[in-house]
Amino acid sequence: GFKHIYLFSEGKLTAITKGEWQVDSIESIDEDSGIIFFTGTKDGYTEKHLYRTCLEGKAVERITAETGLHNVLLNGKAKLFVDIFNSLHSAPTVTLKTLEIDSDIEIIIHESKDERIKRYKLEPPELVKFTVDNGTELSGAIYYPNSKEFEPPYPTVLSVYGGPHVQMVANSWFLTASMRAQYLRSKGYLVLVVDNRGSARRGLQYEAPIKYSMGKVEVEDQVFALNVLIKTGVVDKDRIGVYGWSYGGYISLMCLAQKPDLFKAAVSGAPVTSWDGYDTHYTERYMGIPSKNQAGYEESSVLSHVSTIEGKLMLVHGLLDENVHFRHTARLINSLNAAGKEYDLLLFPEERHMPRRLEDRAYMERRILGFLEENV
Repeated sequence: GFKHIYLFSEGKLTAITKGEWQVDSIESIDEDSGIIFFTGTKDGYTEKHLYRTCLEGKAVERITAETGLHNVLLNGKAKLFVDIFNSLHSAPTVTLKTLEIDSDIEIIIHESKDERIKRYKLEPPELVKFTVDNGTELSGAIYYPNSKEFEPPYPTVLSVYGGPHVQMVANSWFLTASMRAQYLRSKGYLVLVVDNRGSARRGLQYEAPIKYSMGKVEVEDQVFALNVLIKTGVVDKDRIGVYGWSYGGYISLMCLAQKPDLFKAAVSGAPVTSWDGYDTHYTERYMGIPSKNQAGYEESSVLSHVSTIEGKLMLVHGLLDENVHFRHTARLINSLNAAGKEYDLLLFPEERHMPRRLEDRAYMERRILGFLEENV
């Protein structure tokens, strides 16, 4: 199922919206006119638009025009709204607009005019689709190297998150402005981003495969997309690396451990390494209670797969991480040491879940990029 709006009145539940798309959030309800305003994915799951419909659940009308992502704020009378818009080709802009049909009020509040945007000439990635064997469609983004400077097959780096609640692939400036991906692209690397099953904004059926078994279908989908590109001749199968942070750090490790013949190197930042050590309110929502899913917890733990790790590994973690505690990396280090596995370790004693201080962040990026260039 998909997240939709329902009206509960006089003991009866009535669907106001329906279809194979989701409502992201209700933005405002005009009770006088019986109109409800909401954002959602009716025009595609890589988009986000503002819509309106009546409480009787008739036709849904799209209000925002430009393709991309629209985050909105409506005023109390639902006459005006602030549109915070961005897309692959447009840096964020903030505009005051009207909801009235016979008015064309549009005032730009903020527009990104940073001269570096034009100077660097950032090339947006190409949004693509991959269809796995059961017919499920995966969304992907590909940063191709400059064809005038480099020729395929390209050394490739997989940029991964892969977990629930997050969508990486969208018509968003976030992708275009990914400096790590853009740097690697400029050096002749192809960078691939894939939203595997388990990712957000695709409905319950798309998220459900990770239930009771994290770290399996995510890797399968990432590898499927890579194999498609290997067959087309654009990816060099002997030069593939992966990087990710948090859940992405976890999937990076699982890629390296489960597919040692494919992945030559991995950068794992602030990774969950065993789900018995992460937040119960998050973990048990997907994995259930450890006592009732012992096999699932063991199979989903990186610690159970250390023996199959063969590629180069860089671990990155902040010692003050309040989200994924450093204990996760410490436990992995113990297992790596016991198995005689080599690894690089990059620690930040005064950083939390993601390095924020400029000097720490710059140093981290230099080390990560240097590691990938050396090993992929």
